Amino acid sequence: MEKIDSVLLLGSKGQIGSNLKKKLKIISKKITTFSKREFNLENLASIKKKLNKVKPKLIINAAAYTKVDEAEVEKKKCFKINVSSSKLISEWAKKNNCFFIHYSTVYIFDGKKKTPWKENDKPNPLNYYGQTKLTAEKEIIKSKCNYLILRLNWIYNENGENFPKKIIQKFNKSEKLFLVNNQIGTPNHAEFISDITIKIIKKILNNNINPKILNISAKGKSNYYDFGKKIFKKIKNKNKSPKLEAIDAKNYKKIFKNNKTAVRPINSLLNVQKLEKFIDQKMPDWNYIFERKINKIIKKYSI
Repeated sequence: MEKIDSVLLLGSKGQIGSNLKKKLKIISKKITTFSKREFNLENLASIKKKLNKVKPKLIINAAAYTKVDEAEVEKKKCFKINVSSSKLISEWAKKNNCFFIHYSTVYIFDGKKKTPWKENDKPNPLNYYGQTKLTAEKEIIKSKCNYLILRLNWIYNENGENFPKKIIQKFNKSEKLFLVNNQIGTPNHAEFISDITIKIIKKILNNNINPKILNISAKGKSNYYDFGKKIFKKIKNKNKSPKLEAIDAKNYKKIFKNNKTAVRPINSLLNVQKLEKFIDQKMPDWNYIFERKINKIIKKYSI
């Protein structure tokens, strides 16, 4: 496989970006990363200057505004980071013959379907975060650049803000924890996502074919309550025994009296048949990955 001359990775300190950064040498001779301050996605003029200076042949955008609840309030900031920057980057990619890979989300769907979401299902986001991610997808497609959109769900990792970290911290404080039990999805470790991303890129480079939009996810499903319970069982501390209580999503706002909480899809499962066919590989069950990763996360955040 002939390596790409220059790759620009955005969001290199995030959950997926930090894992991708370690693996990009497989596909590229030169990898450029910037801090949030150096490549501010809210400063569009600065983005253009940086792109013209680096002149990458591949841009991987693993950066985004991902605070789903806060997005309902910080709409202007969320739009700039998720939409305006993606529009500018994709237009630059078109003009400069650059391949643009962009991570999106299952939250572009309304969750009302009973089966896992396919790439060609009709989007209908329930929250503002999902709206911005869908609009970004549309802007990228509209630019007519050489793009690849990768849709994700329920990401966790050793670093960054994620569900297992929050659960472990709550356990440490011995706090009673209410977790929603009627929203389903597939927990996906960020390293697994980055490994699959590299395989997809290699397939595209080797075969000169581009699927344009792909779901990336492990198999299987869980809900937040069951996921939290699995994490609790792994934490070995006899001195603490905080309680978990299952709660319906509709009652969450009532209990906590929080009107800023965003509505989330009931069904966040992704269909990965297109992915499996493209890279000729069956996806593992999420529990298989979880069992190999969770102890490291617990060790990092447990007192």
